[in-house]
Amino acid sequence: MNKIKKKLLAIRSATLINKLSTQISPALPIGLAYILGAIKDKNLEIKAIDALGESPFMKDAKKFSNKNLILGLDNNQILDRIENFVPEIILITSMFSPDWLILRDLINKLKNKFPQSIIIAGGEHFSAMPEFSLNESKIDCIVTGEGEETIKEIIDKIFDGTFWTSQIKGTYLKRGDSIKYGGDRERVRCLKNMPWPAWEYFQINKMLDNGIGNTSNQKNNIRPMPLNATRGCPYRCTFCSNPQMWGKLWRARPAEDVVKEIKHLNETYEANHFDFTDLTLAVKKEWLIEFCNEMIKAKINITWGLPSGTRSEVLDYPILKLLKDAGLNDIDYAPESGSEKILKIMKKQITIKNLLSSIKSAHDVGLKIKVNIILGYPEENRKDVLDTMWFAVKCSYYGADDMLVTPLSIYPGSEIHAQVKKDRNIIYDDKYFESLTDQGSLNLSECYSKHYSKVELFFFKYLTFATFYISSFLFKPKKIFIFIKDIFSMQGTTRLSMSLINFIRRYKTKKEIDV
Repeated sequence: MNKIKKKLLAIRSATLINKLSTQISPALPIGLAYILGAIKDKNLEIKAIDALGESPFMKDAKKFSNKNLILGLDNNQILDRIENFVPEIILITSMFSPDWLILRDLINKLKNKFPQSIIIAGGEHFSAMPEFSLNESKIDCIVTGEGEETIKEIIDKIFDGTFWTSQIKGTYLKRGDSIKYGGDRERVRCLKNMPWPAWEYFQINKMLDNGIGNTSNQKNNIRPMPLNATRGCPYRCTFCSNPQMWGKLWRARPAEDVVKEIKHLNETYEANHFDFTDLTLAVKKEWLIEFCNEMIKAKINITWGLPSGTRSEVLDYPILKLLKDAGLNDIDYAPESGSEKILKIMKKQITIKNLLSSIKSAHDVGLKIKVNIILGYPEENRKDVLDTMWFAVKCSYYGADDMLVTPLSIYPGSEIHAQVKKDRNIIYDDKYFESLTDQGSLNLSECYSKHYSKVELFFFKYLTFATFYISSFLFKPKKIFIFIKDIFSMQGTTRLSMSLINFIRRYKTKKEIDV
């Protein structure tokens, strides 16, 4: 073993958000923490900078362009944070393609400052666009898909001096103008011995102390942390880029190990709420039962949520009651549409009847419920939108508390992205990446439907949103008073009140930034 330590710098950049975005919930960088957990026993001196986590407040947001703001440390502030640390290896992570413009600038600045360093990038954006990212920046290597086994091999190759001449599975390596693909790496099939995320390298208390990172806005005085219990998803939703990143093979950690990690994070960081970042936690009923029984036996005073958008096939009343008894506080359902035709095109493989039954059961056991809807599929027409609005009414009747309605985002790596890119001849220029932030904002966003315009999409989005909440107020009038209380106290308990409160805060911030 080489006795001389190599210096490794790990960075999660700031994020770009639209000035008219109403919802932003920064989360801790669990992906990068997992990577550091995999290599922390190597002979490395590690320094980590989480630009978003170290400056997560909207009041500190900076202007990036006429459309977007920088949330987090800007790239010059990141360089200042590095101080006298001269890294030989730099790891960069990115989950979202809208951040590419700020990432590209950061990568190039890092290479200019540390020309001898090896810059390695990973995450969903880079997995979806490896060759583009290599050609458009000064990255040396991109890791695709799950990164733990790949990064361990990369570090070993760097130490023995064979990195540049090796063919490493799961990587794209650039030398001069040449890009070499190392081939596919097999998925990690057994998660039994998977190292936990190495949170010790990050300054996480700023987010924990302020309750930032949780999607459970009904909870007060919480210190939220992300958690991951499974990997992969057996489904192939066409709007999702996760199959390319994580694969179709669904694997679960031992339930006992997940509970041990929860207990560790609770004792070490006083974390008391956990948002599971799994693509699809509710796949196998047997695993859910085992996990819940372990949680009940452990008697840890925490709550947890499923904010990523779960499926409903195994979530009947008995299972939901058990989940509630085990600490589950909130659950997001992801039907995405109320049109049977669009659901089939999306390859959702769900039935509206079963999903509504699960929502009713979740309401009956006392869970907070959010439903996610996507509008603007190429094949979606006005009747499909009306079907979705009627579905929104049914969701409110059966007990859903919140609904998130967003236009279709064609993120690189998804099946729908490939389809639309071909149909519309999309060019990956700066304008394209900047426009990706429109989808979650109050702006007019790109409409990919062949049957209605972007103005109609804008109208449909807010009409569906209003239909849900007006129905909810009619079915449960006490929610009107809760909403009014939220606005006056500036403390949101639903997505509706949080959106309005965030918009008020964002408007104030925008005025300050523009000045």
